[in-house]
Amino acid sequence: MRTVALLAGLMAASVAWAAEPVCDPLALDLTRTPQRTQSYPGLRETVKVQAARPARAEAVLIGDSLLAGWRTDLPAAFPATAVYDFSVGGDRVANVLWRLDNTDLSPLRPSVAALLIGTNDLAAGTPACAVAAGIAAIVERLRVLWPDTPVFVLTIPPRGRDFHEIDAGRLEVNAAILSLGNRLGGVHAVKIDDDAFTCGRYGNSLAADRQPCGNYADDNLHFSARGYVELGRILRRASADALGENVFR
Repeated sequence: MRTVALLAGLMAASVAWAAEPVCDPLALDLTRTPQRTQSYPGLRETVKVQAARPARAEAVLIGDSLLAGWRTDLPAAFPATAVYDFSVGGDRVANVLWRLDNTDLSPLRPSVAALLIGTNDLAAGTPACAVAAGIAAIVERLRVLWPDTPVFVLTIPPRGRDFHEIDAGRLEVNAAILSLGNRLGGVHAVKIDDDAFTCGRYGNSLAADRQPCGNYADDNLHFSARGYVELGRILRRASADALGENVFR
């Protein structure tokens, strides 16, 4: 009965999503159809990530290079939590769907899953509505895969020289992420504060051109070690607020 109720809720959410302004069917097909990465380095990383699936994990991170870049530092960041980083650099939403369909993650039953994906889709010109729909499809997969596992969906952080590179689509996707957290049980939107995470540069484009932000690498896309420390704080706060306990220890 629990599974039937969950599927009914997911179908209702999908109907509500479909009722929103029409999105190009070609774009929707691109983001909601599982697709193995076409990048050779990405494919090699995918194989390694699949092979590294542990016997157990308290937390699972799912996404692209923004989370994959954290992999080697996770034991130090969360020494008391078994974290499996199921992320691959360069991935788009369709690649995550493919990995979920082609990796047996069902035995893990984590206490929490965290998703951060979409920046590569937007940078490639994919319409924001389709990116948001793809993210929703990933969340639906995760809720069916682990019905008792809360899913944290992080908003896409700013990027680019002045941190406004993909804003037209990014802000639309982030608004959809925030609403998704209100529509599905067990799903929690985690808002990354644009101005705070960019060291105040997001709200001051002139300063962004002149002064780097210590949370970012030189490309103003990937995170620095300090940026991952801040991301850890964000996840800890989200865990405490949503679950009443800090899963990321």
